[in-house]
Amino acid sequence: MNENKERFGRMFPARVETLVKTLKLIGNCSNKHNYEWDEGLVYDTWLEVAQHFTDCAKKYDIDFEVLVNGTEVRYTDRKTKRKQP
Repeated sequence: MNENKERFGRMFPARVETLVKTLKLIGNCSNKHNYEWDEGLVYDTWLEVAQHFTDCAKKYDIDFEVLVNGTEVRYTDRKTKRKQP
């Protein structure tokens, strides 16, 4: 096995595991008994996350659509005027 493939085999699974753990932690914040949130901010944040997922997948030649309320993410308007990172 070549060095680049070995490095990918080490890095990729670890980063995916970190991502999954982080998403689970974010999901914990959805408990309405413990948290209160701005619906527009949450909506826009999930749009942004979905856009990053689709952009990242394209780098691996994987295409998928993410729909929000039946509308493809790329064409869904934001509800807040939050700055992009």
